[in-house]
Amino acid sequence: MKRNKFLNHILLACSVLVMFSACRKVPAGDLSNENPTAGTSYIGIPTGMENSNFFDPFTDIKTVNVFTVKKDAANNTDLKKPEKIVLTALPDAITKYNEKNGKSVELLPQSFYTLGTGADITQASSGNLTFAFASGDFSKDFIIKLNGSKLDLSKTYALAYKITSTDGLAIHAASKDTMYAFFSVKNKWDGVYQVTSGTMVDKTNAAFTHPNNWLAVYGISDNGSPTNGPMEYELRTISATQCVLYDNYIFGTVATPITTGTASDNISYYGSFGLILTFDPATNKVVSVTNYYGQPAGNTRYAQLDPSGANVYDPSSKTVTIKYNMCQPSVIADPPFVRTTWDEVWTYKGARE
Repeated sequence: MKRNKFLNHILLACSVLVMFSACRKVPAGDLSNENPTAGTSYIGIPTGMENSNFFDPFTDIKTVNVFTVKKDAANNTDLKKPEKIVLTALPDAITKYNEKNGKSVELLPQSFYTLGTGADITQASSGNLTFAFASGDFSKDFIIKLNGSKLDLSKTYALAYKITSTDGLAIHAASKDTMYAFFSVKNKWDGVYQVTSGTMVDKTNAAFTHPNNWLAVYGISDNGSPTNGPMEYELRTISATQCVLYDNYIFGTVATPITTGTASDNISYYGSFGLILTFDPATNKVVSVTNYYGQPAGNTRYAQLDPSGANVYDPSSKTVTIKYNMCQPSVIADPPFVRTTWDEVWTYKGARE
């Protein structure tokens, strides 16, 4: 009984502490040394400074909670004060983000969405946002209604803002920089894949083989860490049923790397050749492959599935089993003009960044 009474006292004390601490919560990710008991009221973005939104392909209107602006009042008097918080739109920050990170993100046009919030959040033609906090308000969600029919599925879009006017509120340290919100559509096959099984045969040159052979010997530096493969590809959404095969592992382009010999520099790729895959959503079959650079490209290269392969995505194992050919009539005189054949299994590693 004494133990139960002791626990009851502890629980009561904890409840009181929770009641008194609920007025101030430092936003997640705020690593500043601000004293949470100080008499300063803050404004911040607790959802973080980079918010990514990924969607399945859609053509209707989708409601998206983009980010939250939160007032962290030091006391009840400050909580009752009305304030207007302005977030300035920074489209140029997206350009700088691309330059810094090697990306090609585009500004999300205002014509692609409407505001899904009340009259307390307004947007100027410049894109600037004003959040009107009435007495007692402590949190506002910036919500948009996004028109999926206007999105280019091959692109990633973004909005960028910075808190520039606070009506006297201090800005949390973690919320002082530029905030980015990203929007992209990904079909169910999108992602990073490792080539866990693979062969490649070029009829014109036996020295041309699969890139896993070169990687096994020489390897590369993957994010600063040495690795000996296997080869990795990204399947990047370009439509509801199509992905482009992107080499973000060795060359950073739409290509299929090849081993060209036994030396350390014998890694290359076929010029003007890269894959676009088309899937059947009902069966997950790969129904066709075409050359990203033209079907055929200027050098006569085109892509085709090899019918002897399984050519299917298995959702249970998250693998693509595929066999495909590069045809080149300018080099191979006789039909079906197949020069090179790949027979591979791609195993899902994770989502693209």
